[in-house]
Amino acid sequence: MKQCVILVGGKGSRLGDITKNFPKPLVSVNTKPFLEHLLSYVKKFGFTKVLLLACHANSEIEKFSQGYDNSNFSLEVIIEKEPLGTGGALINAYNKLENEFFLLNGDSLLDGNWLSIIKNFNDNIDISIALTKVDDCSRYGKVKINGKLVEKFEEKNINDIKIPGYINAGIYCVRKNILKNFELKNLSFEKDIMKYSVQNKRVSGEKISGYFIDIGTKKTLAEAQLTQWEKNKKAVIFDRDGTLNEDNGYTYKINDLIWKPGAKELIKTLNDKNYYVFVATNQSGIARGKYTEDEMHAFHNAMRNDLKEYGAYIDKFYYCPYHKDGVKLEYTKESNDRKPKTGMLDKITKEWGLSKDNLVFIGDRDIDMDCAKNFNIRGYKYNHNDNLMDFYDKISL
Repeated sequence: MKQCVILVGGKGSRLGDITKNFPKPLVSVNTKPFLEHLLSYVKKFGFTKVLLLACHANSEIEKFSQGYDNSNFSLEVIIEKEPLGTGGALINAYNKLENEFFLLNGDSLLDGNWLSIIKNFNDNIDISIALTKVDDCSRYGKVKINGKLVEKFEEKNINDIKIPGYINAGIYCVRKNILKNFELKNLSFEKDIMKYSVQNKRVSGEKISGYFIDIGTKKTLAEAQLTQWEKNKKAVIFDRDGTLNEDNGYTYKINDLIWKPGAKELIKTLNDKNYYVFVATNQSGIARGKYTEDEMHAFHNAMRNDLKEYGAYIDKFYYCPYHKDGVKLEYTKESNDRKPKTGMLDKITKEWGLSKDNLVFIGDRDIDMDCAKNFNIRGYKYNHNDNLMDFYDKISL
C-alpha cells in the first residue's frame, strides 16, 4: 500500500477566528504546521504517494505543498469546487485513488504504530480503522467492537458524562471500490460511508497504543500546543548489514535483501511499544565506488516496504558514506559519522530530543560495541545466528 490520502478541507468552525480564512491542518503545533507532523509519519512509514483533499482556504494548502520538501514522496492537492464533506471529497478524487489506500483526518494524530491496522485488511474487510483509548469518549462517540469487527459507532454523549473507552482515531485502510455505492454529493465518510460498511460487517478495528492528539476545538488545540508528546521516548539503534540483514560484503542489491531471524518481529514489537527505531550504518562501499547513494536509498526503501507489509517501520536511516581510502573524491575523507566514532548517534539524540539513558545499540561487530561505549550507552552484540527477538527482554528500558 503506497498511497496516503489526507483530508484537509474542513472549515474548522469550532476554532473560530483562528481558521476563519486559514485551514485547520496548517495551524501551528510545536512550532510547525500540524500537517507537517502528519507528513513526518507518512515519510517514515514509507508511503510514496500523498493526496491532500482540500476545500476551505485551499490556496494556503497549495502554497504549503509547493514549499514543502516532498523528495521522499509525490504530493498532489485536489480541490473541491464546493464543500463535499469527508466522504464527498473522496468520491471527487476517485480517479486519483489507488485500489487500496491509507486515509488520515487532517486534524488528528496518533503517535503510535497505526500501520498495524494493515493486518486486519483482508478480503472480508473494506475499511480497517485505528482505535485509541481515551479517558472521555463523550465528545467523540464510543466504538463498539466484537473481536476485530466493528459493530457500532455510538453517538456522542450530549450530557457530557465522562466515559472511558476506545474511539475512532481517524486513521483508516480503505478499499476504493466501496465508494462506487455513493454518488458525488456532500457526504460524511464516518456517518455515511462507514455506517454503510458497518451494517454490512465489513469494518474492522485495531486498538493502537500511543498519544492521541486532536486539534478540532480550542481546548484540544491548546492542549496539543502545550504537549511535547515525543519527549522522553525510548529508542533502539541497529547496525544494518549483519544485524538486520545478511551481509554479503557491500550489500546493496535489493535482490540480496535477506532479513535476519526475528528482525522484523523485533522491530514491530518495538514500534508497538512506541520505541523509536533507527539504523546507523557505515556504508564505505559508496566511497569505494561499489555502489551509489541512490542504490543504497533504494535498498533502504525495499526494507521499508517489507516492514510496512509486516506492519512495522524504521523511524530513520542514518549512514556514513565516507572513508579515507575511498576512490570517489567527494566521499574520500575521515568522518566523525563513521563508527566507532559517534557522529551518527549524536545526530539521533539531537534531532529527536533523546536522552542517552533511553538509548540502546545493537550491532554485530566490535566497532558497533565500541561506538556504543564511546557514546556511553548500552550496547549488545549480535552473533549472526540467534533470533533477534531474544534481545527484547535485555533491551527493555
